[in-house]
Amino acid sequence: MAELGQFLQEKREEKGWGLDEVQTRTKIQKRYLLAIEEGRYDDLPGAFYARAFIKSYAEALELEPEEVFSEFEHDLPKPRKESVDLPTRTERSKTKRSSQEGTKKNSVLPSVLVVCFLVAIVAVIWVSNIDGGGGDLASDEEENGNVDIVNETADEEETTQETNGNEENGNDNEGSGNNGESENGQLSFEEITDGYNSIYTIDSDTLEITLDFDEEADSYVDFREEPNDDDSIVETAAAPSDESEQDFDFSEHDSITVNAGYTPALTIYVNGEALEYELDPSERDFQRITIEKENESQ
Repeated sequence: MAELGQFLQEKREEKGWGLDEVQTRTKIQKRYLLAIEEGRYDDLPGAFYARAFIKSYAEALELEPEEVFSEFEHDLPKPRKESVDLPTRTERSKTKRSSQEGTKKNSVLPSVLVVCFLVAIVAVIWVSNIDGGGGDLASDEEENGNVDIVNETADEEETTQETNGNEENGNDNEGSGNNGESENGQLSFEEITDGYNSIYTIDSDTLEITLDFDEEADSYVDFREEPNDDDSIVETAAAPSDESEQDFDFSEHDSITVNAGYTPALTIYVNGEALEYELDPSERDFQRITIEKENESQ
C-alpha cells in the first residue's frame, strides 16, 4: 500500500467513515477511492484525474490538499508530458537572423549597383568634359537621372522595411494567441438545446461512462451517436440487472448521447467523475445527455 493511500485510509477510519460515505461526499466512485488507498494509480482514468481525485478526497477529510501534496510528493502520479515538435529558441533565433541577413543582402545589392552606375556616369562625364562640346548639357541631364534613380531605390528600401515590420508584428500576435490555450480536462456543461437535451464537453481522449442504478430501480438507457436518431444506437443498458454498476468505453467516439429513461434512479459517471444534471431529475425524469470531446466540438 502506498504511503499516501495508507495516510488517507487512516484519516478516513478516524472519522468512522466507510468508502460509501466518502463516495457520497466526493461524487467519486468507490472503486477509484479504493485504488487511491491501495496506490493503484494505473486503474484511474489518468494522472490528471488521479491528482484531482486525491485533492477531493483530502478536502472531504478536512485536510489541506497542498500540504498533503507537499508531504507525499514522491508518491503522487506524475502527468505524462506529450512532446510537441516546436522550434527551440535557438532555432527561432537562427531563422530570424537568417531572414535579417537575407534582407540586408537584398537591400545592399541595389546600393552597390547604384554606386557602380554612378561611377560609370562620372567616368563618362569626365571623358566628355575632356572632349569639350556639349559636355555641360549632358552632365546636367545625367545628374538629374541619377537623382531619380537614388529616390526610387530609397522608396524600395522603405517599402521592404515596412513589410518586414508588419510580418514581425503578425508573428508576435500569433504567438500571444497560442499562449491562451486551455489545458483544463474537467467535465463541463455547455447548453440545453431543448426541454430534455443537454450538452457537456470533456477535454480528454478517454471517454468511459459508468451507470450506477439505484437498488430496485426500473430504468432503461441506450447510447447513441445522434441524440434524436433511434437508428444510431450503439449500446443499451437496463436495470434491474446482476450488477448495479455497468461500465462502457466510448473512447473511439468523438461524442456519445446517453438516452436515459428515468434519471432519478440513475447516477452517471464520466471518466470517474459524477455528472451533475443541469435539468432537475424530479422535474424531468427522461433526459438525453450528449458528451462531446472538447477538441472535436471546437
